[in-house]
Order: sequence, then structure tokens, then C-alpha cells
Amino acid sequence: MKVAILHNPRPIAPDPSLPDDAFEEFDSATTVAAIADALAGLGVSPVAVIADRAAPRRLEEGAFDFVFNIAEGERGRCREAIAPALCELLDIPYTGPDALTLAVSLDKAIARRIVAPNVPVASALLVDDEDDGADLTRLRYPVLVKPNHEGSSKGIRADAICATPAAALERARWVRARYGGPALAEEFLAGPEITVGIEGNGREARVLGMMEIAPAMASAEPFVYSLDVKRDWRHAVRYHVPPRVSPSVLATVRDHALTAYRLLGCRDLARLDFRLDGDERPFFLECNALPGLDPHNSDVVMLAEPATPYSDLVQGVLLSAGRRLGVPVP
Repeated sequence: MKVAILHNPRPIAPDPSLPDDAFEEFDSATTVAAIADALAGLGVSPVAVIADRAAPRRLEEGAFDFVFNIAEGERGRCREAIAPALCELLDIPYTGPDALTLAVSLDKAIARRIVAPNVPVASALLVDDEDDGADLTRLRYPVLVKPNHEGSSKGIRADAICATPAAALERARWVRARYGGPALAEEFLAGPEITVGIEGNGREARVLGMMEIAPAMASAEPFVYSLDVKRDWRHAVRYHVPPRVSPSVLATVRDHALTAYRLLGCRDLARLDFRLDGDERPFFLECNALPGLDPHNSDVVMLAEPATPYSDLVQGVLLSAGRRLGVPVP
């Protein structure tokens, strides 16, 4: 079986005129090589294929039996949907969600609307370019202001927490100017952040693991899993598997994660983020329906690692997709 690893490579020398996190979602050569090694362990023949304008020709000429999709896309809020739509156009089976799920899960405001009220979400407002900030007075402060359709914590820095409506509006305008899209102003919750990995499909979907993301050092300042923190995760973060909360809270998070996974139409593998409020009630933040698979620092890899080695995690994605589609995988 010949398997294309469809991906967007992180450029070695990015354009300095772009934001420094413009390619944060893209994959390194190390990640692509690690995925290829894991897939080769199944007996398949993996080939790295770049998801650019030449991808349709490469996929068609390559006579691939399957696509292992980790392509993030290059621009627009529907950019992640392009790769699965292309695979369907060329009639090549592929791993992961379809175009619709990738489009709605990347758009945080729409994802919230899909999972609620079945899964609780924090109070939030979508702020576009013409907003005068009047509605922002309805939120409880502080709030976290972030790009509505970016991933990998792009646009989320230490100053993303805003204490007043005026500060939130200013930050939202900064987001629009820098990333070309609306901002989501979301009530900041005081409890710990918990991320949940789920694999499989339908009733067979199961929780791979849950992980609490905590600051390495105690501080009076609110902790945000920001881009700067992620880049310095070895020094700035402590990961706790399982999370340091009660079994009843863990059970609630688990149920909410599985419900959101199904409502959003996730397939094969996804990671869902939650945050607890002061009363330890979990609220859905967002869903990464195409989670990163860096073997060293991806959250879904770390939370699964105690029970699921990296090679098993990667191979499981292909095997799950094969079962779902009725395509035999060696």
C-alpha cells in the first residue's frame, strides 16, 4: 500500500514581513519523518507530499492508495478543508475528518455553537472589524481575546487577557489587523486547563488520555497556554497525566469531550480543550480536529504516551480510517 503524507512544511527561512507565528501550524521535517517511520512499521510505503498548488497532480500521478492527512492549508478560515476536499475529488481514501468538520472546528465561534448546549461553553462574543465595542460590556472580565480561526495558539500572547471592554476592543482590532479575521473575546476561567485526546469513530471512539496544562512556577498572574509559553514549554509548563482534579470532574470532562467529538463530526483522532471555572465546572474551549503529531512536543502525543507509544498512535490513525472506509490496511 502506497500512502501519501499530505502536509505543509514549515519553511526554513520564512518571509520576515509576515507575523512570526504565520507558520506555527505547519509541520517540521522531523515530524513528517517520524510519521513516515511509524507508518512504515505497518508495512506500507509512505511518501511525503506537499499540500501546495501542485498537490492534485502529485497525488494523481503518484497512484496513492491512501492519504495520511496532516495538511493545515495556507490561507483562509476554510484552509484545512482543502486537503480532504481534494482527496474526495480524486477519489483517494484519507485519514481524519472531512472538509465540513475541519472548516467548522477551526472556526471557534461556530464550533461553540455546534457543541452547545450539550456541552457548556464560556460566555463569549465574536468581534469583527466594524464592532464599536458596545456589546463587549456584556461580558464578565477578564476576557481572553484570540483569533477566531487560527490554531496552535497563534495570536495568543501574555497580553491576550484583557481587564476592560476598551482593552478587549483594542486587542480585537490588533487581531484583525495582524491575522485578517475576527477575534473571539471569551470569559477567562480561573481553573486549570485540561486537554483530551480521542481516537476512533462513532460508538468505538475512546479517550486516549487527559492532561492538565499547568504553569511551572506559581504566579499571581493568570496562566495562559500562550504561544510564548508553548515555545518554551520545557521551562514554562508542567504537564500532569492524569489531571490533578477529582474523579467526578474527570468523568464530566471525559463525557463532554466524547460528546463534542461526535457533534463536530471528528474522525480517527482529535484533541479537545477545556478549562474549569472556580467551581471546577468544565467548559469547552475549542477542538483541534487535526492535532499536531510532533513526536516531542505535541499535546496529543504527550497525553497518550503513558499508554500509547508514538508509533501506535500514528498507526492507529491509519488503521482507524481503514476500518471506517472498509479499506484493508496491512
